[in-house]
Amino acid sequence: MTYELSADVGGTFTDLVLRSDGAQIDIFKASTTPANIADGILNGIAGIAKSLDLDTATFLGRCDSFAVGTTIATNAILEGKQAKTGLLCTDGFRDTLLIREGGKADSYDFYVDYPPPYIPRRLTLGVRERVNAEGGVEIALDEADARRAIRRLKEYGVEAVAVSLLWSIVNPDHELRIGALIEEEMPGVPYSLGHQVNPSIREYRRTSAVAIDASLKPLVQKRIGEISERLAASGFKGVLTFIASSGGRTSPAEIVSRPISLCLSGPSAAPQAGCRLSRQEGVTKGNVLTTDMGGTSFEVSVSVDWKTPMHREGMIGDHMFGIPSVEVKTIGAGGGSIARVDAGGFIHVGPESAGAMPGPACYGRGGTRPTVTDANLVRGLLLPGHFAGGQIELDVGAAERAIAEHVATPLGLGLMEAAELVCLVAEQNMIAAIQDITIRRGVDPRQFVLVSGGAAGGLHAGTIARELGIAQVLIPRAAGVLSAYGIMTGEIKMGFARSLFTSSERFDYEGVNTILAGLRQEGVAFLDRMAVEPSKRVLRYSVEARYAGQVWQISLAFEKDRIEPADLPGLVESFHQLHETFYAVRSPGERVEFTEWSLDAVGTASEGGLESASLSAADASGALLTTSRAWLKDAGGEIDLPVYDGSRLRPGNVIEGPALVQEIVTANFIPFGAQGRVTEQRGLMLTLPIDEAKRLAA
Repeated sequence: MTYELSADVGGTFTDLVLRSDGAQIDIFKASTTPANIADGILNGIAGIAKSLDLDTATFLGRCDSFAVGTTIATNAILEGKQAKTGLLCTDGFRDTLLIREGGKADSYDFYVDYPPPYIPRRLTLGVRERVNAEGGVEIALDEADARRAIRRLKEYGVEAVAVSLLWSIVNPDHELRIGALIEEEMPGVPYSLGHQVNPSIREYRRTSAVAIDASLKPLVQKRIGEISERLAASGFKGVLTFIASSGGRTSPAEIVSRPISLCLSGPSAAPQAGCRLSRQEGVTKGNVLTTDMGGTSFEVSVSVDWKTPMHREGMIGDHMFGIPSVEVKTIGAGGGSIARVDAGGFIHVGPESAGAMPGPACYGRGGTRPTVTDANLVRGLLLPGHFAGGQIELDVGAAERAIAEHVATPLGLGLMEAAELVCLVAEQNMIAAIQDITIRRGVDPRQFVLVSGGAAGGLHAGTIARELGIAQVLIPRAAGVLSAYGIMTGEIKMGFARSLFTSSERFDYEGVNTILAGLRQEGVAFLDRMAVEPSKRVLRYSVEARYAGQVWQISLAFEKDRIEPADLPGLVESFHQLHETFYAVRSPGERVEFTEWSLDAVGTASEGGLESASLSAADASGALLTTSRAWLKDAGGEIDLPVYDGSRLRPGNVIEGPALVQEIVTANFIPFGAQGRVTEQRGLMLTLPIDEAKRLAA
């Protein structure tokens, strides 16, 4: 038997998915080890091997592939643990990272300081040179000045160098030469060049991206190396890949050379998993809201017609990383989110998280502050001996003490009411995040199916959906490891881009086709390195386009790898149609400008998923596990909540709410008045009461 393996390393747990002989899929969890994530990954692998009655070396020897999503890049930025980095820029432009694109939330408030730049100004040095917007050299590179700047950075003890010069996207010669000088003056110190990392016409976005990329290189190189070496030492001989911000898998070498592509690595895989699982479960309309609630964060994405948008507005903390990424909104709302009452008597939940260590108070690892997990345990929606596959025995007394001390007593509430309030606030935070990317953009969430992912998501998805007016919620069998499942079943993909400004009035056919040929060469070389079969290769072209005078572009897809005069009218009309779709207006007489040309080189994935079974009788009584004394406001207080064993449920079984379904790595709550039906792939489809759904859709 051969195996494929994937892992999503989160802030609290490392989720793992195993596919056996290209078909059967099983899910596992292990505690994340923040000090060295390789330990948590290997611990999880050892647990999988044990479940198969194999030793680790034998199991890994049978693994053809291992795909990993990790938060090491994201966390390094958020926690300020990236390398000490210097920035070389065009003389006179040292404040690009400070001023940004306006810099402050209120540009007219002169009494508010700019937020600190990603690289301090003292480590940002100007170099005498200047290239104009047409690529002409206004001031030749002063190599002596460049060497002096590099030597100063060396004296300052920088561990990496970023280079971002004006209009390097048109003429990169000066950046390339400075790169060569860095190699001479600071051999072995990693550096990044702006035109290679993010060839955007926008100066701040290009500079921010290259600064982040350079600062991550020492750490990512070390961590990726550790994972690769320890896997090899443990017997792994298969293909190792990592999930990128674009949602596709790529090689360790690609990640090390451009570590910024590791930002938001794990969450980028969830949307495609949500769409794939919805389609396999019989959902016919491709409007899907995919949520993923883990221990630390809550992510949500919107997919229309099975397609999830990409964007270049990705932020980590206060810093824009600017490269194309799957559009996922993230907030600090997870099972480990800490609840507190402020001096004014207002309750807050998150964004601070208890993480894996010490974790929630109920973990018994030294945590004393209440979390969402503690609140769910106190109100009877978690069973102490069934959490995370039985890896952790939850301490009810510790959770009660934390809720009582930090929430109930300050607010003058009973213990159960306080626990309910903690969950209510967390749910409102998640609802607001969903509204932010739906209602506030003119998207009606009632027209969507909500796919709930994450180990903590199933306890809250039904309540969230009801308040948003969503009639159906799918909790897949792989919900507890949704991102890891998305990584397992995702595409191999890498993006390449180059800048060239041209317009529909004076289209530069020669220049554009030269760029497209170069992009194709880079894409094919990547697919060759990834050993993708010719039948599974797809090259997807796009261009950033806008009307003349507009500030922002939209991404326009096109199919051909060459653009001839006969093709231009069709390309322009496609832009008009796309602009009308996005903004409800078109200007057919206006000149269209094209700024950046891109290629996604893709190795398509098979559609295989979780195994299906034929539907059985609706009666689920044979799977009744126990009852839990739970406190539910909708039910009027304390009730005996029926708890069903998910492993004993059969497709077709129907459960009336309120009820709890206990799975191996998650628990799913069916709210009062709702109904849960076990699907053919053993997921759980929640349906709101019909009259309620009709009222909300009216």
